[in-house]
Amino acid sequence: MLFAATLLAALAASDGPFPPGLRMNDIQVIGTHNSYHIAPPTALYSLFADQARAWQYTHAPLRTQLSDQNIRALELDVHHDPNGGEFRDPLFGHGSSALLKQPGFKVFHVPSFDQGTRCVLLKDALTQVATWSAAHAEHIPILIQLELKDSGYEGPGGYRIEPPPPFDAAALDALDALIRSTIGDDRLITPDLVRGDAATLDEAVTTRGWPELSAVAGRVMIILECGNDVRARYLDGKPSGQGRPCFVGAPPGTPAAAYLVINDPIAQGARIKELVRRGYIVRTRADANLKEVRANDPTRRDAAFASGANIISTDAPVPCSDLRSAYVCGLPEGGCWRPAPIRSNTETP
Repeated sequence: MLFAATLLAALAASDGPFPPGLRMNDIQVIGTHNSYHIAPPTALYSLFADQARAWQYTHAPLRTQLSDQNIRALELDVHHDPNGGEFRDPLFGHGSSALLKQPGFKVFHVPSFDQGTRCVLLKDALTQVATWSAAHAEHIPILIQLELKDSGYEGPGGYRIEPPPPFDAAALDALDALIRSTIGDDRLITPDLVRGDAATLDEAVTTRGWPELSAVAGRVMIILECGNDVRARYLDGKPSGQGRPCFVGAPPGTPAAAYLVINDPIAQGARIKELVRRGYIVRTRADANLKEVRANDPTRRDAAFASGANIISTDAPVPCSDLRSAYVCGLPEGGCWRPAPIRSNTETP
C-alpha cells in the first residue's frame, strides 16, 4: 500500500499517465474561487466597507492558472446580457470595457460594484480554456463551475442593483450552444457520457462510478450552479440532463445529482465525507471572504483537504502579497492532482 501511494503521488506531479482504474472522483485538485476576479479600486472599500474587503484579491489570467499554478477547477460568475450594454456603466469605471456593449454572456462578480474581470465575455473565457486544453491533450479533466447570476443586490446608502435579465429557456439553450461551439462536443464530459446505460445520472455515479481518468483526459466538464427555478428549466424533460452539455448542482438522490457544492468543510466535514463515499464529486472552499488569508490561518484549508472533497477552492493559489499574508492553498505534495484521502464505495477493486 505504501508503494502504491508513493507511485500515485509521483504520477500526480504531472497530469498523466494515469494508473488503471483511477476514476475522476478518486482525486483531489485545487480550484480558484471567482477565477476571473480583479480587485476593485480602493475607493470602493470606504463606500462598501467590510463587504468590499472580501473582494481584495486578483487572480492571474486563466491560462496562467492552468499552466503555472496547477489549477484544474475554475469558477465563473455569468450574467445574461442578450441585448448588450446592460452593465456598461460600472461604479468608478471599475471593469469598464467596450465589450460590455456587445450582446452575450458576461463574466464578473457584482454589477456596478465589483466588475473587474480577466475576461468580460464568457466566450473569451471558454476559448482560453479550450486553447490551453488543446495544447495539453493529456491533462486531467478541467472542471468549470458556471454560477448563473439572476438576483438583485442591496448596495450602500439604499442603492439598489436591479436583477439582470433572467436565464429563461432561450438563454439556457444559447448558453449550451456557446459551450458546444467553443469547447467542442468531442472535448466535453457530458451527463450522457457519465450516465451511460444507467437509468439516471445519480444511479450511475453512486453504483457504477465515474469514468476512468485515462478515458476522459484532455476533456472539460462544465457545471451550472443556479437557483431551483433555473435548474428545473434546464432539466425540463431531461431529468438527468439528457442531451445537455452541462451538469447541474442537484440534491443527492435526485436524477441529475452528480456534483455538489458544500462550502464549509469544518461545519460540514462529515457530510462531505459521506457524499464522497457515495460517489459524488464535491467542491468545498479552503477559505472565504479573505478571512483565513488575512489571519494566515490554515485551519479551514486543512479541514478541506481532510474532508476528501474533490475540489478545494481558494482565493489564494499563490500568496496574497498585497495583504502581507503567507497563506497559500496548494496540494501538500505539489502538482495538479493527488489521490483523494477518502474514496468512493464504487471504487474499482
